[in-house]
Amino acid sequence: MKGITHVVFSLALGLFLASQLRFFSLLDIAVVAWLALSVNVVIDVFGHGLGYGKNAGQRSFVTHSVFTAPVWGGVVAGLSLYILIRYATEPLGWLETLFLFATGLMMAYSHLFLDALTEGGVYWGRRRVALAHMRYNNLVLNAAFLAIGALFVVASALPL
Repeated sequence: MKGITHVVFSLALGLFLASQLRFFSLLDIAVVAWLALSVNVVIDVFGHGLGYGKNAGQRSFVTHSVFTAPVWGGVVAGLSLYILIRYATEPLGWLETLFLFATGLMMAYSHLFLDALTEGGVYWGRRRVALAHMRYNNLVLNAAFLAIGALFVVASALPL
């Protein structure tokens, strides 16, 4: 999937879950948006940027494995929360902290879900697995998940 699709879909999922769990302050929205961007960028930069020569741009098991991706999401969320807790003027409760940390893990898994729909797939251990074999730049697939993301954002704004 395209990078923008990853970020929008992750952001939409995060906002929807935040609204359902009533973590919908301005700070929560800002952290969910930050995690959507940073987790997806870290996974793609370290996952696609490590190859050289003919392997450049291919997915790496270092970030695109069902076992390692949540570690990256947790590390990004943990570092972000550390900085936020240390320097924010508004204190975070332990449930809010737990939610935001879990959001980092969820962002990593949403990234893998979208990549599993492409021909490159994701790693299950050292083996690649793909749910579908679409190209990463498939216009219909990217547009469909951008639309699903938009529906999640609309649903997050609706009252329960």
